[in-house]
Amino acid sequence: MRFLFIFLLSSFFTLNCASFSKPNEHKSPAPVRESGCAKYNGALWFECIEGLHARWEKIESSEAVVTLLSDTREGEFIRKKKRICWSEYFCHTYDQITYSPSYLQRIWGTLVIAIPSLAIGVLVGLSL
Repeated sequence: MRFLFIFLLSSFFTLNCASFSKPNEHKSPAPVRESGCAKYNGALWFECIEGLHARWEKIESSEAVVTLLSDTREGEFIRKKKRICWSEYFCHTYDQITYSPSYLQRIWGTLVIAIPSLAIGVLVGLSL
């Protein structure tokens, strides 16, 4: 029984730790601040641009012009439609969704946690 336990434990650690020794097989190209994605060609250029679009905060700090097209609230989320233009002919429109509950939703979330905790505390206090 002890041998079986040690065997299962060692095989578990071997299988879980095997991924630590594997190198990264594919690394996405990263944009350079001076030239952006200009040094990449073909599919690598598209991957680099996707990386830029995924990190729009970095794009906003570059020379791109960011225009807020719409700003709507959908429950606890805020959906902002933005357009990024690097030149007159090269623009990209995307949606940015941010979790941002309203004031009443935050109060309700706090009360949902606080009221049962307070009730349990009062019941425990009364039972002593």
